[in-house]
Amino acid sequence: MMAVIIGGLIVIWLGLTMAAAMLRWLGIELHYLARIIAPLLLAAMETAMFLLAIPGTERLPLAWHWPMTGGLIAAAWLVNGAVSGLYWFQQRPPQNEAVSE
Repeated sequence: MMAVIIGGLIVIWLGLTMAAAMLRWLGIELHYLARIIAPLLLAAMETAMFLLAIPGTERLPLAWHWPMTGGLIAAAWLVNGAVSGLYWFQQRPPQNEAVSE
């Protein structure tokens, strides 16, 4: 059971780091909106992968298939959403403050 959890977390982490490394290697710089959306698209791809791979595995007891799938999907959205949100928070456009007289 721990192998599935650790493997799923490794997939989430490697997805983020390898995608960023590949883009840097290719010399591709994402613009503001793409840097926010890219981790969310990665979470969607990881969701599909977990839905296809985990429920059919023999490494888990049958009762653990869907809870483990749900947990890894939640982790994928949490990690990738945090990366996206952190980038948005750091790079958001400044707000125009109203001048009070």
